Amino acid sequence: MVKFIHAADLHMDRSFEGLTILDENIQERLLKANLTVLSNIVDQAVMNHVDFVLFAGDNFHQNRPSLKIQKHFSEQMYRLKQKNIQVYMIFGNHDFYQRERYWFDFPDNVHLFTSESVETKKFSISSGETLAISGFSYCHPWIREEKVSEFPNRAAVDYHIGLYHGEVGTQMQGNYAPFLPSRMQEKGYDYWALGHIHVPMAMNESKNIVYPGAPQGHTQKEKTATSVLLVELSANQSQLKPLEVAEVYWKSQEVSLQHAKSTKDILDIVQQQLPAEMSKFNLIELKIKDYEHLSMEVVERIQTGELLDYLSEEITQFSSNLFVWRISIMNSESKTRIPLTASTKLMDQLFENYQIPQDFHQILHEAFGHQEAAKLLNDLPDYQEQTLEKAKELLKQDFLFEEARE
Repeated sequence: MVKFIHAADLHMDRSFEGLTILDENIQERLLKANLTVLSNIVDQAVMNHVDFVLFAGDNFHQNRPSLKIQKHFSEQMYRLKQKNIQVYMIFGNHDFYQRERYWFDFPDNVHLFTSESVETKKFSISSGETLAISGFSYCHPWIREEKVSEFPNRAAVDYHIGLYHGEVGTQMQGNYAPFLPSRMQEKGYDYWALGHIHVPMAMNESKNIVYPGAPQGHTQKEKTATSVLLVELSANQSQLKPLEVAEVYWKSQEVSLQHAKSTKDILDIVQQQLPAEMSKFNLIELKIKDYEHLSMEVVERIQTGELLDYLSEEITQFSSNLFVWRISIMNSESKTRIPLTASTKLMDQLFENYQIPQDFHQILHEAFGHQEAAKLLNDLPDYQEQTLEKAKELLKQDFLFEEARE
């Protein structure tokens, strides 16, 4: 049997996105969180007596990691070295490999894949069992070619593992090494350690082609990004166990103002419905409902952020691990939406016109024509998809689609 940790998409120097009102203490906690997540992963590796650790790309969010981040990463790898735990690491589209960017030498227990050509590293573990790990790294921000075909068939070893940072797709139909899980299965490997998708998921029934998900969510959409995987391989079988290592958790909570009559009532109700003290830091979005009976003046105090400002100060007095980062008002179904005689299918058809990247870029040609803005947009691979989804969401909030009657 072989036991290892499969981690991916740490994005160690990524900020927590969407947060605006932050005091110095919270800013400092969030800056430390990414560093602590890596320390937590190392703690788990040591506690579980693993044979090695796999990092499946995008360990750093920036293509030029800061000295502070590099130093911390190196120190944590030395901790693993002291326990004789090896590390096998590839680089993804965010931290694509260029040697001159790294000021610190990686410890000799860290085995890097530094080429876009597939390499295979063979070794033995303390039990005497033999392993092969095949993988590649990004040396540019994207790879449009399918890479599975470059991987060798299963070697004459006890276990063969593939390290792959990419997305599901077909040849030249994606920017991030598009692949088909069925092609991976044909190689006969015991396990494929994937990276790039931040949501944990298995890509086949055998659950040996797996995204572990990001160990730390950096946006509200990454609520499930909290863990790495502890993997145990034995003959023709894999056992996966999530190990929580996140330091910051994104939560949302609905708050009913049905019994509120004044601003003071709202403050009391919100504070009563906030979660009790938690061991980890929680970023909470409050979703207000049942507010229609309140005066417009009271509602405006919520919409303008006045309630959020107040709570930001109040909560710190009774909880060090809660921060309300946003308060949103939930629209009621037909009371606030404008009826529109059109089907949702029509809306979907209209949005198809904006799915083509060239057309989407044309609409934003002024932004893409600005050097700094273009760089920022290109660093957000899901920007087009997220923008269109947000636009759909806003339309559904403002309009009630009704089928035309004969």
